[in-house]
Amino acid sequence: MNTDFPVRRRRFLTSTLAIAAAAWFPEVVRAAARPVFGIVPYLPARRLVGLYAPLLPLVEGVLGQSVELTSAPNYAEHLARMRAGSYDIVADSMILARIAQRELGHVPLARTLAPLEPVLAVRADSGPTSLRGFKWGEVSIAVTDRTAALTVIGLRLLRDENRIPGRDYRLVVTGSHANSLQRLIAGEVEAAILSRTTLAQVDAALAAKARVLMPLGRGLAAVIYHVAPRLADKAPALSRALLDFAAQPAGQSFIAALGHQGLVPVTEAEMKALDPLVTELYRQMREEA
Repeated sequence: MNTDFPVRRRRFLTSTLAIAAAAWFPEVVRAAARPVFGIVPYLPARRLVGLYAPLLPLVEGVLGQSVELTSAPNYAEHLARMRAGSYDIVADSMILARIAQRELGHVPLARTLAPLEPVLAVRADSGPTSLRGFKWGEVSIAVTDRTAALTVIGLRLLRDENRIPGRDYRLVVTGSHANSLQRLIAGEVEAAILSRTTLAQVDAALAAKARVLMPLGRGLAAVIYHVAPRLADKAPALSRALLDFAAQPAGQSFIAALGHQGLVPVTEAEMKALDPLVTELYRQMREEA
């Protein structure tokens, strides 16, 4: 007896019902899935998952279930996923963390002790020793993404130095800090906006081929951890777990690998102090448009 058609029909009906359930009851379907830990995509996804994997056991211990660790292909998709409710826990850029808190009700957990320190990097064997050493008007500068905190801070400082994108230099968006470094080393751009922590996270042989020309300011933290509102009741326990882990030998190795120096609580005053950078991001986006 041929049962192929009935089996295929049952599978079709099951799939159709699942899709309908997701459309009709999205919160129920989302609650049934395992929690998702999203990482802001400042490095290739595989590299980020490897770096942040040590956090999985402690997060799973607090939540009592397995957790998926993932990263979006770019910053726009990362923000879109947060706004769609796809992330439960996030290791995030400080500006996007503030946007998630303000717009989506996310709850901050902890921040890195290391501040975000954007730098303007050039090839180790290149000539410029200051901004005056560039042939402005012919310069290309690599950046991870226009919404990345280090880009926002870096472009603001360059503007303060009367260096305007489109007039004095061309921005090349690369998708990750690692890509920016690779484009710089390959000679495809004259400079790149990177962070000091990124230079500590990439392969040492690659980092040695770049030279920091000048700092571009600093921000509150390299990374801020936060959770979606549906995990607000777990926020105190998750915060304690992160801070306790950072004080243990395994956690110290994790912190050292990322160049984050440590984890500390993040205060509401610190989060509110990020609002001028959020305003600056939106201003730069309007100018780009």
